[in-house]
Amino acid sequence: MGGPVDVSAQNVTGRPNATVQQWSMYPPGGARPVVRRRLSVCLYTPSADPSGMGEHMLDLVAEYLPDVDVSVMCWPTEAGQRVLARAAALGAITLALPHPRDPAFAEVIADFLDRQRIDVFHVHVGTGRENFDGARAARAAGVPAIVQTQHQPWLLSSPVKRASFFNALQEVDRLIAVSQAQRRTYERIGVPVERFCTVPNGIGARVAGPGRRAARTSLGLDPDQPVVMTVGRLAPMKGHRQLIESTPDLLARFPGLAVLIVGEGHLHRRLAEQADELGVGGRVRLMGHRPDARLLLDAADVFVLPSLHEGMPLVAMEAMEAGLPVVATRVIGSEEVVDHGETGLLTPAGDAPALGAALGELLADPALRARMGAAGRQRYVDHFTRRRMAERTRAVYASVLESVGAAPVGSSR
Repeated sequence: MGGPVDVSAQNVTGRPNATVQQWSMYPPGGARPVVRRRLSVCLYTPSADPSGMGEHMLDLVAEYLPDVDVSVMCWPTEAGQRVLARAAALGAITLALPHPRDPAFAEVIADFLDRQRIDVFHVHVGTGRENFDGARAARAAGVPAIVQTQHQPWLLSSPVKRASFFNALQEVDRLIAVSQAQRRTYERIGVPVERFCTVPNGIGARVAGPGRRAARTSLGLDPDQPVVMTVGRLAPMKGHRQLIESTPDLLARFPGLAVLIVGEGHLHRRLAEQADELGVGGRVRLMGHRPDARLLLDAADVFVLPSLHEGMPLVAMEAMEAGLPVVATRVIGSEEVVDHGETGLLTPAGDAPALGAALGELLADPALRARMGAAGRQRYVDHFTRRRMAERTRAVYASVLESVGAAPVGSSR
């Protein structure tokens, strides 16, 4: 159940009709019953690399099932295929889309939506540059509510891109920002305040980790050597160059240091060359994509996120959930996750010496690491659980459905 759907298949539901639960409400006076059915939500992204965005969508799937009918559609790039496979394993209906430039792209989406009786079409995009035919197709198919989450701040200067973005918004009923500062970047370019709401990101708790010794043994690390870890796409915005630039000075203070960089991307070769040029190639490990990345957090002393910009970083929350102190840059999103001086340290973006100094401060002080790690774990529990995120997102759905006069559907938990 819930496997990827062949776009040419006759039955695109992916599950027996018996699983679509319906019931009747009888109004006073014995009038004709009004049929209510469960909420049906389609999560869609046109992104070619739905990394953190894909994790966000999967967390919604995990929280919505089994009392909401959930479908997931995306372009089956390597990253997209991982999202589809994991969504199917959770029990969602999935649809692998043609290339966004394929003439059949919008038609496939519309056909799926016609068959599925979707109540809410939830678009997930980064800065807004992605293809918006999904939202147009959903509107044409008569989906009552179209919601769009922006996962990155507005960083584009092109008037053409801005005009395209505003044109696409005509099909969207409500916009969701993942952080307050990110939301303000869209308001500054003229998006009306009333179009937006803010739902901070959240993540699910991981399964029990292997523990420090086992995680280090699996990676060939010594039990007592200092270890710094980061997780993210190998892209310029993630600031890996600054992290590697800070490594020689850190090695001078901590000779056994290992810097673990988990993630894949087009900068892999250039980052490896940079590490070699600085003489730290043996200490910086580019580990590629690791499905067990959250479990490997147990091997680290400090988590670092040297990004040049973010929306609201899930990986910082994952590190806090695992009890690690976080060194991050003072950028949109990160500064709303990391409480400077309490759960970690914030440094100026792009400043390799400052980044190294913050890492060195924590590596040199085990008691400080323990205190900040515990505070970070509590901050996650208080503010960044996926249950909290999902409930607030469902409240947005309910508000939009009410505003467009759609019939009420299944109650929230």
